[in-house]
Amino acid sequence: MRLRMMLTVFVLVFYSAVCHANPVTFIAEDLPPYHFKNPQGEAQGALVDIAKAVLKGTALTATFEIMPMARMFQQQQANPNAIMLSLLKTPNRNSQFKWLGKVYFADAYLVSLRSHNDEVIHLNFAKEYKVATIRGYSAQAYLEAQGFTESENLVLVSYYQQLWRMLYKNRIDFVVTNTLTLENELKRAGLDPSLITKRIHLDELPSSLHFAASKQLNPQTAKIITDRLNAIKESGEYQQILNKWQLPIPTRL
Repeated sequence: MRLRMMLTVFVLVFYSAVCHANPVTFIAEDLPPYHFKNPQGEAQGALVDIAKAVLKGTALTATFEIMPMARMFQQQQANPNAIMLSLLKTPNRNSQFKWLGKVYFADAYLVSLRSHNDEVIHLNFAKEYKVATIRGYSAQAYLEAQGFTESENLVLVSYYQQLWRMLYKNRIDFVVTNTLTLENELKRAGLDPSLITKRIHLDELPSSLHFAASKQLNPQTAKIITDRLNAIKESGEYQQILNKWQLPIPTRL
């Protein structure tokens, strides 16, 4: 019995040392109010706070980095301890990542300027125009599956500000995007949100945002994060964080 206790203590101490020596890195794009870089250059946002709440009371240490979506995928492939703060869980991605838990949701729409007069009631009608989204997003794969191509009607960019400026300058006709943060994105770009309208709700696009890790992430680390995420949902801390950021609470956690 004494030997078993000593072995247990040794394992716990060893794992704690490993956690401190190999901190996880939470990575995300610049997407307020979920995750963004504040004026001091630090990661901030609702999902950053949720990740920090998950880490409390564990031996895990973490850093946070904000970067473009395309670089996020490169970073995660290079670093087995990198965890995406919010990745849409899609059928194509299901086997590529270790999914640690649902953190939020996103609704996608086809949007345009209000001044765009042509009636578009189905996505197929938009094939006569230029439709844009962020390179590397699930929206890119979705549009390509619907028959959009870069050689004809699909425009891919790396940053939201670039996307919106192209729309406001009439260089593109439509944007496929999550609209929960649309108003904030436009204001940050110095653009008038009242000039935008939602055209079509794209309910075929996945909506669940998850903590997503490399499949090489230590299984015990993955379990700790999943268990702690469930715990803060049950305790109400998760909901308190969303209330602090004035975000709707998902109906299904």
